[in-house]
Amino acid sequence: MDPLPFGLSRETQIRRDAHGRWFDGDVEIEHPRIREAFNRWIDRAEDGRYILKNATHWAYVAIEGPPVWVRRAKPLEASIELELSDGRSEALDPTTLRQDLEGRLYATVRGGLLPAGFTRQAGADLMELLEEDGDQIVLVFGSLRIPIEVRAAPLEVPGV
Repeated sequence: MDPLPFGLSRETQIRRDAHGRWFDGDVEIEHPRIREAFNRWIDRAEDGRYILKNATHWAYVAIEGPPVWVRRAKPLEASIELELSDGRSEALDPTTLRQDLEGRLYATVRGGLLPAGFTRQAGADLMELLEEDGDQIVLVFGSLRIPIEVRAAPLEVPGV
């Protein structure tokens, strides 16, 4: 990413709260297309901070909670398809599935770049694939039996 000319900054007051609402400073951004665009543009800068990035520009933003939400999780014959809040669909990498201390599910999406939290609906979509094994929850899908790790910091993505 190229540096900006002297005097310009990539810092902004744009932020998304834990409920998915976008703000510029203290003013909520209410236009639905701007909110949708911002959800699609969430990315990470080389320094690991969250940014909004489109084809020509990028700027730092603050994100509370997961940057991406899994809205639906659809078990298919050979994979589990995730519908994401950024409009993308991708197969779940089941080895990234984890839960926080309260039992909320998370996975890593977008090629290992971003953590994604499961909505209640997406969690319910997986319920028939989850089993208890002692004090651990296990994802059972086809021939896979993958223990779901409990993490105090489920938004951390190793290597990012």
